[in-house]
Amino acid sequence: MMPHKSKTLAGLLAMLLGPLGAHRLYLGSKWWWLYPLCIPFFILSFESKKWFQETVFFIGMIAVIASLLEAIIISLTPDETWDLRFNSHSKRHSANGWPCVLIAIISLFIGATVLITTLALMFQTYFESQGVSLA
Repeated sequence: MMPHKSKTLAGLLAMLLGPLGAHRLYLGSKWWWLYPLCIPFFILSFESKKWFQETVFFIGMIAVIASLLEAIIISLTPDETWDLRFNSHSKRHSANGWPCVLIAIISLFIGATVLITTLALMFQTYFESQGVSLA
């Protein structure tokens, strides 16, 4: 018998360990291993003095931003829909409340900050490579 999948735990895993694919592994996705493929890009970017302006850094940020988006989606999924998709085998019904809402709020805050910072660094890198002065 398959265990009951907690929406709160799945959202928390997506928020904290999403780039490692932990939430996908917990939910039983066979494609969970795609997220960790972005980790080598971060490692490669740290070899440079300006690691935050390397192309491989921006590729690695895709997994971070996607996992934070998934944390929001998981946390805001209605309990009935969640149970139909992940707990159809279970007799228990999910009754998630404020913890899921707080995970969604925190993920939105972190995700928006990471996305805006990544876009700013990306545009700065692009314009500097074109010889355009931003000052």
